[in-house]
Amino acid sequence: MTKRTTGTGRTLVLAAAFLLASSASLAKAYHPPAREMIKQAEFIAVVSLDEPVSQQTSGKWNYGEVSNAHLERSVKGKLPASFKIHGREDFKCAQCHFPKGQNLVFLRKDKDLYVGQAWQISCLPVHSGKVSWFSNLDLIRSDTQTNLDECIKQIQSELKN
Repeated sequence: MTKRTTGTGRTLVLAAAFLLASSASLAKAYHPPAREMIKQAEFIAVVSLDEPVSQQTSGKWNYGEVSNAHLERSVKGKLPASFKIHGREDFKCAQCHFPKGQNLVFLRKDKDLYVGQAWQISCLPVHSGKVSWFSNLDLIRSDTQTNLDECIKQIQSELKN
């Protein structure tokens, strides 16, 4: 009886280890709602980005691109007038892309690197003063076009809560 219990116990331990290992390899990126992204971002700003260039840089992730950023308006945190934003992580489930042009960005630091806070919604392009924004801050994807100044007012209001 003892040997059978021990064998069953070993089988259960091995099965649990296999499930944990396979679930970790199938892990997906957590996509926070906009409200959480606003609260957790170390920096929120309107920036003008140069064309991203391929450059391998290591941090928590390996980043494959870097964009030169020029600060236009700071909303949260203190950023230098010019800095580099790293994106295109080697995490295939989700990546941050920082395209050329004016963008509303939500950033954090990874060691000394400025990187996106919330995967693909970390960088919201601004076109003709409008931003792809969230009709409800509990959404994880933008679903409406909103005036940039209105977005910033909503962000500032959320930061006060």
